[in-house]
Amino acid sequence: MTDVDIASNSHWQEILDTLQLSKSVAEIDTHDIEGKEMVSLKMWEAFYYTYARWKGFSPRIDDTKSRKSDGEIYIRRWVCNKEGFRNEKFLNMPDRKRRPKEITRCGCQAALRILRLQKTNLWRCQEFVPFHNHDLVIPSQMQFTRANREVPEAVAAQVISMNRCGIKTSSVVAHIALQSGGLDIRVIPESLILTRWRKDVKTSSSTQVGEHSSEHQKMTQLSRFGALNAYSNSMNFFASHSEATFQMAKMELEKLNTIFRASYEEGHNSQNSQPTTTYRDNPNIIQDPVRVRTKGMASTNSRKGTNDGVQGGRQCTLCGGRDHNKRTCMRRTGV
Repeated sequence: MTDVDIASNSHWQEILDTLQLSKSVAEIDTHDIEGKEMVSLKMWEAFYYTYARWKGFSPRIDDTKSRKSDGEIYIRRWVCNKEGFRNEKFLNMPDRKRRPKEITRCGCQAALRILRLQKTNLWRCQEFVPFHNHDLVIPSQMQFTRANREVPEAVAAQVISMNRCGIKTSSVVAHIALQSGGLDIRVIPESLILTRWRKDVKTSSSTQVGEHSSEHQKMTQLSRFGALNAYSNSMNFFASHSEATFQMAKMELEKLNTIFRASYEEGHNSQNSQPTTTYRDNPNIIQDPVRVRTKGMASTNSRKGTNDGVQGGRQCTLCGGRDHNKRTCMRRTGV
């Protein structure tokens, strides 16, 4: 399966070797999986969820059977989330108060069923149906499916800490996206072009973005920075749970920082050029928010007086003089 990213599942290569698979996800057939055995239920679950992600659908648990004596599972079945049909009583409700949700189930037959063998304690596949009766999700949108909308613990901890510091949600999302490699938008999809846009905007939006960019090298460096930042965030999360792991990670990071900094300075010195950006100039580093003046009238201390250079005070609405108002104005009293 050369079309599956091995980094998405740390046990994927072991699963491929156990099942003796070398095909792509789209080419897997029933006889490639049925009758195969693996040592644990978790390996079958990891296989089917990874297979479903790169195939383009969301799996869900349909049937689970366990022994009454000890509660151990011996049968597990996964199906496509579009399996079956919605119950008719939910379609024809006379006292409905809310608008019904869209119908998502269409009777898809895709499934995986495994059984635990009593003699060997291995898990054997009894049923595997790879066929679907609906459209599948394209690879560029597979992260939006229900089964793949999972936030790692390290990223969740970082998001919570940034939110507590007062950073707005859009900035948090943009920062997490840069850590994962950035958003590489080449063409604006037609579904995102609104009807109220002007004609020239609609025409220019179809052009490709960044096709002739001169900052390709800089963007490559930023994408590497984001990938390394994502890995380091996961390490920091687990290393901070105990004092021993914290001290070990701190010492190793200090060593690596010294090595990489020396290599960085040596490379720039050999080229007789200074670095164009510093650590604080990096857009991946969240800067302090920009303070914006609120709406309203400026303070009286900042307002100027008349053309003669006199400052401060309000003017009388009757005579235009200062240091009094229309109630005490001499013009009104006739003095």
